[in-house]
Amino acid sequence: MAVIEAGLIVNGIPIIRSVYYPDEKEVDPFIRTGLFTAIQTFAAKAFDDEAEEMKLKRYSIIIKDLDPGTNEQLLLYSVAEKGTDYSEVKKRLANLEKKLDLDRVILDSPTMTNELKQIKKLIDKELKDLCLKPADRAKGIFG
Repeated sequence: MAVIEAGLIVNGIPIIRSVYYPDEKEVDPFIRTGLFTAIQTFAAKAFDDEAEEMKLKRYSIIIKDLDPGTNEQLLLYSVAEKGTDYSEVKKRLANLEKKLDLDRVILDSPTMTNELKQIKKLIDKELKDLCLKPADRAKGIFG
């Protein structure tokens, strides 16, 4: 099983989005990230807590709040198929949090800046081997 999507959400806006396996039913990225943001906001307001993982029948959504306790929302997320090693995905997102230096990056830019492109490359690199389905791993090994 594999991570099928990952990205960075800033105040409900999908700033970075990597789709490794397109879904048959494409959902508007703003609707998808709006749901993630709403759930995170609900957890904070209703329970003074944060959502880390949401399990669906076929997928899990894993969220890492990069700036907890502030009014700004800065969320790193991944969508993984059922059967994916979720603890490994969480570990990789935590590694990304340590590597990302977002203090000097303009995150509300409407265009993909060089800094945002570098962050996207870092996300893709960190999750690279988790983004391959078993059949694709076999193709990579055996051709």
